[in-house]
Amino acid sequence: MNKSIFSILFAALLLSAGSVFGQSCTGYHKKACKSGADQGWVYNSQSKSGLFEYGMSSEIKIVIYKDNDYSLSMCNEKSLGKGELMITIKDAKTGEVIYDNATDDRAQHIEFTCATTRNVIVTVTAGGEAPSGGAKGNDNKKTAEKNTTAKNKSSQEVDGGCVGLLIEQKASSKEGF
Repeated sequence: MNKSIFSILFAALLLSAGSVFGQSCTGYHKKACKSGADQGWVYNSQSKSGLFEYGMSSEIKIVIYKDNDYSLSMCNEKSLGKGELMITIKDAKTGEVIYDNATDDRAQHIEFTCATTRNVIVTVTAGGEAPSGGAKGNDNKKTAEKNTTAKNKSSQEVDGGCVGLLIEQKASSKEGF
């Protein structure tokens, strides 16, 4: 009986040791992305963080509301390069590209006002090339599956790092009469 309890405890210890060396990006956007709270921006719970490999894309569907200003800030670990993140925002219904930072000098921070409530799809892509040939292209589903297992690798084994998308909002200021 004592041997079986010892075996179970030993197995649990080995499994938990792997997670100590794994890389977690939970809440990375709260720690690393520049917040505009001092300018009246309020944290939006649609903000996300995740572990990205080079060239990996990930989509998030968010709702933006009429008569609100939005601030989107992207941040990433140094291992993915500085200013290498690409972002596109598309209307979820029509697929129309509303914004693409490729035409905006790869801006890592944008602000806009929403005239109508709409669902949008925000796609973030980690640019650059992996030194050892990591994931490339826009293969978000396959790379996302790989990254589920990548969370259990040590951070030295992952060709990439944490990426954060901080979304903040505030009521639009009324101008004119």
